[in-house]
Amino acid sequence: MNSPAATAPRWFVVDDESLILSLAEQVLRKFSTADVRACADPCEALERMSVAPAGLELLVTDLNMPGMNGLELARRVRALAPRTKVVLITGNALAVPDDRTLRSHGVDFFLPKPFGAHELMAAVRKLCGVASLRAA
Repeated sequence: MNSPAATAPRWFVVDDESLILSLAEQVLRKFSTADVRACADPCEALERMSVAPAGLELLVTDLNMPGMNGLELARRVRALAPRTKVVLITGNALAVPDDRTLRSHGVDFFLPKPFGAHELMAAVRKLCGVASLRAA
């Protein structure tokens, strides 16, 4: 018998800011049935996603991180799992790439910081639908 986590889509949150990482992870866990995983290091996150790319449905990633920025992570994840939806988050409005750059790296949605649970879940609902969301 399969456990729910074995069949649930995998969602990753990647942000080097521990507070944002923790809050986004908690929101996604509370309002979804997905297997939500959080990682502060983008290189480690990519390695973890590479293990089973077929189940990867969503990546929520910060733009500015040490080691690999969110655009590069998004590009690599989309090469690994082309159907993965990507939400890019950043608190630096001046560093936001133009739409063409976002699309070329596989970013589906841009969400400026600070954001609340409602804004995050609205983005997820738009990209992933309601199949992985908990009933209200």
